[in-house]
Amino acid sequence: MKKWTTVIAILLFSTFTTSPTWSQETKLPKDVRWVTDSAEYIGLCMQTYDLALAKIKIAAKKQTRPWAVVLDIDETVLNNVQYEVERVAEGQGFTSESWTGWVERREATAIPGVKKFLDNVRALGENAYVVFITNRDAPHEKATMDNLKKLGLWHERDVLLCRQSKSDTKEVRRREIMQASGRCAGLPRKNIIALFGDNLKDFYEVDASAGLENIRKNAMLDDRWGTQFFVLPNPMYGSWEREYK
Repeated sequence: MKKWTTVIAILLFSTFTTSPTWSQETKLPKDVRWVTDSAEYIGLCMQTYDLALAKIKIAAKKQTRPWAVVLDIDETVLNNVQYEVERVAEGQGFTSESWTGWVERREATAIPGVKKFLDNVRALGENAYVVFITNRDAPHEKATMDNLKKLGLWHERDVLLCRQSKSDTKEVRRREIMQASGRCAGLPRKNIIALFGDNLKDFYEVDASAGLENIRKNAMLDDRWGTQFFVLPNPMYGSWEREYK
């Protein structure tokens, strides 16, 4: 009896220690699980894009020159939750090397509702432009564009501005769009009528020295949310983790 008890114990131990994929998947953090599993995540994304389109149609009618909607890419246009799942399964966090590998794979999926939204924006006339501003580094530009094309999210008139250096902030690139300067030289000047992102810095420069309480207070008092600013849900990571520093 002792012999069989020992054998059974060994088999049970083996069962629970040689299935890392299964056991890791059942232990995904709630934030990652919410993005991968919840219908609410899908609903929020689609709701944001549908409501934004209605506002943009109204704003577009008031424009007398070229205008643009500006979108962040990661967790706004492209869904990278598979990267998060794989890092958890490996017991690892974010690294620049693993991120580069993920980007080069070109396997990010489309955020729910984004393709329909982009197609509808481009259909609003010759003055309508789509601009992607991402903090993916400049060497990732081709892989990023390939991923967008693969999903039917890219159009030949679109503009993609990756980050060239730490000083190349999103505010710098937004000015280039509006002034037709820098990388946008030779293109028409564009009024930015809507911004999309999952991070406060996708919308405006944040003064981290003001302190988290003031940053939150300023956001609460800003009347551009839902009219010019449209947020996509991302509970997995962001500047909020570092109090916007």
